[in-house]
Amino acid sequence: MPDAFADVSTLLSTYAFGYDTQNAAIVADCFLDDATFDLLPPDGTTLNFAGRSAIEAFMNEQLDGQDDKRRHFTTNIRVIEHGDDRIRIGCYLLLGAIDSAGLRIVQSGRYDDVIEWHDGQARFRSRHLTMDGTF
Repeated sequence: MPDAFADVSTLLSTYAFGYDTQNAAIVADCFLDDATFDLLPPDGTTLNFAGRSAIEAFMNEQLDGQDDKRRHFTTNIRVIEHGDDRIRIGCYLLLGAIDSAGLRIVQSGRYDDVIEWHDGQARFRSRHLTMDGTF
């Protein structure tokens, strides 16, 4: 595995940048073609998205409705498992919104990610977000 820390950090930052700039294509490009993305709000429901195109469509739907600036903070990154071309990490989400009233935290949660390297690029194989607040 090349410089895994730099690759993972770049992947997480690119995902956040895409979200913050309301660019679903950048977010989707962080995923492998056959990746999965799961959201688990605290009400016990699960939203599952399979494949890059489904993830991009969901992100477009979510980002189109935002009328504030968002800042997606990923913190406390820890390695859970690692192999030659695969790593599983856990980290926390803090999602801030900036509007005329200032900055406020609008969501928090915990990610469980499986990242794989293909053609020298780190991409999400799966991204699982357990949310602390309602969706």
